[in-house]
Amino acid sequence: MTDIFGIDLGTTFSAIAHIDDFGQPVVVNNPNGLPTTPSAVFFEPESGHIVVGQEAKNTAKVAADRVVTLIKAYMGETHPLEFDGQQHTPESISGLILRSLAEYAEDGTGTKVERVVITVPAYFGVREREATRQAGVIAGLEVIGIVTEPVAAALAYGVTFRDERKTVLIYDLGGGTFDTTILRISPAALDVVAIDGNRTLGGAQWDDRLAGHLNDRFMAETGCDEDPMLDEYFAQELYEQVEKVKISLSQKERTTLALKYGNHRAKLEVTRGEFEELTSGLIQQTKDIVDRTLASAREKVPDLTIDEVLLVGGSAQMPAVGAMLRAHYGWQARLSDPNLSVAKGAALYAALSAAERAAFDPDATPVARHTLPAGAGPQAAPRRITNVLPKGLGIQFVDTSGPQPEDYIGFLAHKNDELPLRETITAYTFAADQTQVQIQVFEQGGEVESRRPADNREITPTGGAVITGLPALPADSPIHITVTIDAEGLAGIEAVEPVSGKRLTLTVSVSVLQADEVEAAKQLVRALVLES
Repeated sequence: MTDIFGIDLGTTFSAIAHIDDFGQPVVVNNPNGLPTTPSAVFFEPESGHIVVGQEAKNTAKVAADRVVTLIKAYMGETHPLEFDGQQHTPESISGLILRSLAEYAEDGTGTKVERVVITVPAYFGVREREATRQAGVIAGLEVIGIVTEPVAAALAYGVTFRDERKTVLIYDLGGGTFDTTILRISPAALDVVAIDGNRTLGGAQWDDRLAGHLNDRFMAETGCDEDPMLDEYFAQELYEQVEKVKISLSQKERTTLALKYGNHRAKLEVTRGEFEELTSGLIQQTKDIVDRTLASAREKVPDLTIDEVLLVGGSAQMPAVGAMLRAHYGWQARLSDPNLSVAKGAALYAALSAAERAAFDPDATPVARHTLPAGAGPQAAPRRITNVLPKGLGIQFVDTSGPQPEDYIGFLAHKNDELPLRETITAYTFAADQTQVQIQVFEQGGEVESRRPADNREITPTGGAVITGLPALPADSPIHITVTIDAEGLAGIEAVEPVSGKRLTLTVSVSVLQADEVEAAKQLVRALVLES
């Protein structure tokens, strides 16, 4: 049994898995006997204890000022939180969730959880991926790998493929995020062709629309003249009922729920058709993203056809998803273990990474491509995994061709470029007698690349990185800039001034939190009393 665990750090639910003594990926049940744990954190008043999981979720509306949910949507962003005088970030909150998963996995397996692989949505950029790695460090874990959720799911679904060659589209609709990935699978390789997604589109949006609709119906049918959703206890009960209704309507054509507020009571019937009409616009948004992914893939592979579609994520089980894929594309999607496939795939990836670590000098440069079995058992042939860049990456330059100097973004790497990659360009100093040069790296901010800095997001520390101590350079002196992005989507930059040999290297410094802040958060999380 490997001592490296795979973690699906989800927006609404998380899970941890490992490879058992029979070589199979197994999800470890939490203390409630369930394979998934709500990604919710409750800061108990007075006691100072932290509760992670179902009990925290159960108080999300009642104690909204002390419960954190959907924190994954803020990974890699400046989003400060404060509880009882202590400052928290999305990374430290995620660290608490990861620590909880690790602790109950240790109890369940008898194995110390120290090294992990953590999954991220395919469209997470370098900043979000680094934030996820930092969350693991804050939890006291060694993060040996970051793997995208679709690749992990593909491993769980298709690790037994042997001689087949096929192109697979993965439709991943989770609780708070949505992404699509197109993979080409062969006996030798699992290659990502194209990815796309939306970090704020997921099952929570379906819940919001249904909850709002049911609240309106309740008010209309009972004559209630004040909005009961302003009452946190009613809101908590309504959202708990909405979750059950959504699950029920995946199995039945209609269901009922009972609501009460003060002296007002109502029994409401909801049909699947009613629910699907309310949320048709959300389904359309996922279709638009599928269309974009197909278009991107066909730019690289013009004759590309989809042989199989895999559904991942709890919300992908809604019948409207399969119906849309059949109606618009003629696809009969495959649905199997959508809630746990990502965690199981992460465990497979973790085990394979362990084999690599044993095979290579641990102090050597990390290998660019991961290798893994094409099928279970000792006869398996090696398989290579390649990934693609989720968003374009560029550097801010100055355009001096017009009447006034104008800043612009020059893209060195583009969305869906194959990883790992290394790109070098020569830029030139702007003014005479420069003794320092500022390097600012930006990530693509919209669906298409834009030269305007305001349309993109800076991923270097605020104000960029600076090469200092240069001799007084004349204008138009060359500076060689190299951007590298590894197989897991983590980036670094190097800039060299060839005359003086002055060199600036930034390795994975494309994050909100700096090293001292990560260490402080780690100590804070370690000191908190955690309950599941």
